Amino acid sequence: MAPKRARAVASASTSTKKPKAGDDGDATGLWLVKTEPDEFSLDDLRASPGGVAQWDGVRNAQARNLMKTMRVGDRAFFYHSSCKVPAVVGVCEVVKTAYPDPTALDPKAPGFDPKSDPTNPKWLCVDVKFIRAMRREVTLSELRREAAGDGVTGADGAKALASMTLLHRARLSVQPVTRAEWEHVLRLEEDEAP
Repeated sequence: MAPKRARAVASASTSTKKPKAGDDGDATGLWLVKTEPDEFSLDDLRASPGGVAQWDGVRNAQARNLMKTMRVGDRAFFYHSSCKVPAVVGVCEVVKTAYPDPTALDPKAPGFDPKSDPTNPKWLCVDVKFIRAMRREVTLSELRREAAGDGVTGADGAKALASMTLLHRARLSVQPVTRAEWEHVLRLEEDEAP
């Protein structure tokens, strides 16, 4: 489930954990985080104190496990889902690694989990910081066309995006992104909208 809300974080505290090197030798992890813009949008993140907010409300075990591997300095595409035009709309950065999600224990929070145990937290969150809005939104339909080889980049798009998690596990709210996928989406951002 995508976060139902993210809470602003007063300061961008950081963890001292170092990122692990990826398969391509780059130490920066790359991700895509999904949210419904009527619940928490890129503009909400930008308006948060210091542009930092708690990425909370994730209630999917696979997404939680992926969040455990996020490191300070990792980058993520900010993706608006369940809206008229789902799209990659911005870039954010992890500024605090996974810690217990307080909304799981708050009966007034949309993500409250009555089975959650404060001594053995089941659900986690990370803090993310607004980096920038995309120069233009890269839509889900555009990504699908690219992955099929029918987009503006032809076979290059098919090669880069064919295995993108977003196109195969669309409901997962936290997803890894490969270096090739990341660079291709940034390349699409520079092209004119189809």
